[in-house]
Amino acid sequence: MRNLALHRQEVSCLDKRHFGKPRRRVTHRACKPITRRAPCLGFPNGPGFKQDKQETMLDMANSLRHDPEKPVYHVMPRHGWINDPNGPVFYEGKYHVFYQHIINGCEWDFGIVWGHAASSDLVHWEHMPPALLPTPGGADADGCFSGCCIVDEDGTPIILYTGVRLRSNPECGPLPPAECDLNLPFVETQLAAVPEGDPTLAMWSKREEPVLPMPPPDMPLVGWRDPFIFEIKGKQGNGREWGMLMGSGLKGQGGAIMIYRSESLYGGWRFDGMLCEANNTETGAMWECPLLLELTQTQASPKASAQTTGGIQSIHDLHTQLPTPTGKAASFREARNQGGQTDKAVESEPGNFQELEPQPSASTSGKAAGGVSLLSRQISDLSVVSQDSSSGSAQQPPTQQQRQQPMQHTHFLCISPDAPTNPVLYWLGAFDHQNTKFILDGAKGPLKLDLGDILYAPNLMIDGKGRHILWGWLQERRKVGSYDYAGCLSVPRLVHLRGNRLIQEPAPEVSNLRRGQCWKTRHLSIQEEEMTPLEGLRGSSLDIEVVLDRGDASAAGLLFQGWDAAGEGSAAIVYDWERSVLEAIYEAPPRDMGATQDPDAEEDDGLRRVGGPVEADSGDVHMRILLDHSCVEVYLGTGEVLSTRIYRFALLLSVW
Repeated sequence: MRNLALHRQEVSCLDKRHFGKPRRRVTHRACKPITRRAPCLGFPNGPGFKQDKQETMLDMANSLRHDPEKPVYHVMPRHGWINDPNGPVFYEGKYHVFYQHIINGCEWDFGIVWGHAASSDLVHWEHMPPALLPTPGGADADGCFSGCCIVDEDGTPIILYTGVRLRSNPECGPLPPAECDLNLPFVETQLAAVPEGDPTLAMWSKREEPVLPMPPPDMPLVGWRDPFIFEIKGKQGNGREWGMLMGSGLKGQGGAIMIYRSESLYGGWRFDGMLCEANNTETGAMWECPLLLELTQTQASPKASAQTTGGIQSIHDLHTQLPTPTGKAASFREARNQGGQTDKAVESEPGNFQELEPQPSASTSGKAAGGVSLLSRQISDLSVVSQDSSSGSAQQPPTQQQRQQPMQHTHFLCISPDAPTNPVLYWLGAFDHQNTKFILDGAKGPLKLDLGDILYAPNLMIDGKGRHILWGWLQERRKVGSYDYAGCLSVPRLVHLRGNRLIQEPAPEVSNLRRGQCWKTRHLSIQEEEMTPLEGLRGSSLDIEVVLDRGDASAAGLLFQGWDAAGEGSAAIVYDWERSVLEAIYEAPPRDMGATQDPDAEEDDGLRRVGGPVEADSGDVHMRILLDHSCVEVYLGTGEVLSTRIYRFALLLSVW
């Protein structure tokens, strides 16, 4: 193993022979926390999130005791249901992310609103009042579905979204004419809203006239929703127009993306046919949340490519400082009536972390439960070096040779097929501006955007630095409704091209969450079928960087071991060189998963596997794992990502 970096989580030895056996409760002596911030980890609404001022520290501590699995640095409301990220936009020096939100419930339902969070640095977020609420008797009376936000040529942001009204709602006016009626349980209309002159975008006004009142007539559509705006060249090659994608599908044929075009965001939209369509239902009958973007070509980070020795680069504690609870906060509706003002998030400047060398341990009995171990099958070497917080994320301009050899696969097309239990798919290919077609024939794909089992309905934006930033909805993998929240958003991901390969990596700003002390090691050799403990590391919010030097190993990874018998047993993040596969392997299925269970998850001798093939290009594997209580995102240096949930209750770390 080449470089491994841990940022707060407990590390303990676990004999591989325990992995896969029936769960049993064990006890162990608690390890000393790495930093004094340890007691803060796990409180809801982690770093920089606005808290109700009336909520006391004791209230938050009780919330943690009731559910230690709740993420703290992923964007999520304090309570309630969250799903699709909507309309991320960079405006007046701030990042804004909207999201589908049920305020007073933890399961999806009609009446959904647009939640809103804002940040100046992508890691400290302030929750704003809802941007969009259903209008009684209006076209969105029963829900403000997904959409986008775009800044017009005059500098005005505009939200375009799908409003829905139930056919059974007697207050919502007449149904569409028969030739435009899709005969769904709800009627879909494309609507718009603009801010009320407030640079914080806290208050929005809906435009009275729909952007598109109904779909084109006499088409066998299965849906018509989730508008996405992008800029395209004019038909004659002169000037530019706005293009609008609409998620849809054709009955009996498969998913499809409709395209409209207009010189104005506010109206004049003309249906211009299908951007692309499937000829079967293997990729879904309905393509939701379509995205299309021309991506930037970049080179590999020179620091990453210069690595020649394996090991743990660093393990950092992630900052989860709590805002000071004082006074009394207004409710969402009260804040809206008072002009949308909210109390600011507590922010702190990034601090230096102290490096800690690992202490050798003679214990290999596996009695320390609730841990993480480095795992290995025939792995020859493990070493760890310190890493700059911005390494691995720098994007370099293309070389002269790359400029002379333009890539055919310049556009990224992404769809979310049918339902959240399905993986998000993407293609890399060419967009024909003149004919407004994405050429599926010859495109690379469809490929999974995420190899895990929780990401759905991503959305993206271009920020003031020209970076393409993507967020996705990370679902629960247990039965929802049993807790006062459900779901969160992924950390912001940079997406770009490296040759004909899509690269996803955490935004460099995520490293600013690192606090306290950093654990590192180098030249740590691991023998076949043995566990290597990482002693003294404990916590539930970690940033782990590791480079695996294969040697003659067939597979290697990290084992996360829970200590509560009610958990799902041990879980491992494993890279298999022989099969070129990245997997999360669970000892047992999660309890109370209900309808959220992934039907494609493999099971073998009681083990549940989630993952998929990767495009390995060398024997060394660069891996970064962001752990946030139950939420895990694994980023490979080759560009793939695996997001999943590990319900551990408490965590330690070992190497295998």
